[in-house]
Amino acid sequence: MSSITWGILNYLILAAIANVAGGLIIYIKKIWSDRALHALMAISAGLLLSIAILELIPDVAESNKFNPVYILIGMLLIFFLERWMPHSHSPNDTQEIINTKNALVGSIFGMMIHAFFDGFAIVVSFEMDTRIGIMVLVAIILHKIPDGVTISSIVFSISKNKSKAILSALIMGVATIVGGFAAWLITGFFANGDTVLVIALSLTAGIFLHVSAVDLLPIINHSRERLVVLSFILSILAYLIMQWILGMLPATGL
Repeated sequence: MSSITWGILNYLILAAIANVAGGLIIYIKKIWSDRALHALMAISAGLLLSIAILELIPDVAESNKFNPVYILIGMLLIFFLERWMPHSHSPNDTQEIINTKNALVGSIFGMMIHAFFDGFAIVVSFEMDTRIGIMVLVAIILHKIPDGVTISSIVFSISKNKSKAILSALIMGVATIVGGFAAWLITGFFANGDTVLVIALSLTAGIFLHVSAVDLLPIINHSRERLVVLSFILSILAYLIMQWILGMLPATGL
């Protein structure tokens, strides 16, 4: 493997570890409150929304006037996948949607798809620009920890088996790595790699919009905690500061 490939693999492994770290919380009950988990989601939502609107969409729209169609396709893709498979970002919501083993399997598969696209987004973002890749990686890691808590809580609530709960978080981590390699293969397989990369980034922008606006923001809106709302606002300000700092780096893709 080249050094570039090892770099991408390290980022994917780091994101996968975040899933497993969230799952491990099931072993230390109440170590993180819902308030803290929701604050992490709020930070992730602010970063993903900022990246999609201020970074990805302007770039892909500028290169081709038809690229916004792929942004819409990215949103619809996640919409229909999450409609088909039960999916939750909040441990408190799991009992309402998970009451049979069949639904449990569906929930795990649905969150695996979500994790797959997390890995996909990490790779295409780094291939576009290192600066964007860093911000995308941070945003994804922040919501992968609550995702790990969610899936392990679902599995443990039904199976009463902590090993299976941790295994489910590990499966999500593997799905993240698989998604990253899928993006790497797709963008490298076609002769016109730049066009494929732009389409992949457009899909990523749509996915980010859906995840932040549909999956994460409703949790923030329903929260009574000022910390959660403040975390969302500060994450957007943090994005602008990060963009300014990283803007001093040369714009090079991995």
